Amino acid sequence: MQRGVTSPAFLITVQVIVLGLVVLGWESGSLSGAFFIAPFVLGPLMVSLLLAALCPYRTCQITLVTGTVLYAAWCGYVYLHAFLWHVDAQSSISLLFTGIYSLPVMIPLWIITLVLRHKAWMASQLRGR
Repeated sequence: MQRGVTSPAFLITVQVIVLGLVVLGWESGSLSGAFFIAPFVLGPLMVSLLLAALCPYRTCQITLVTGTVLYAAWCGYVYLHAFLWHVDAQSSISLLFTGIYSLPVMIPLWIITLVLRHKAWMASQLRGR
């Protein structure tokens, strides 16, 4: 499996983060507005990005890609709901809670990734003997 910043989960997560920044910049109309809201919206992806760099094993990569795709779908749904389907003067406030509401799904995925990383590391240490 590829390591670090060339792993599939890392590359996919970076692409989703860049796409999220573009969409946030487009909607906010200013770059400063996009960078203000980005930690709230894209914060869980930053954790996934860190784990993707630290967990090179195939099983870890699968769980991280799954989490990134689920989170991208969640953010897409919130964005469509807030800015296209039910436009309101306070629609952008819903973006503040996007990352927090995703934590019941993302935290177990991160824990599973770390457990799988530990198991894969232990298996590689046993084979090395």
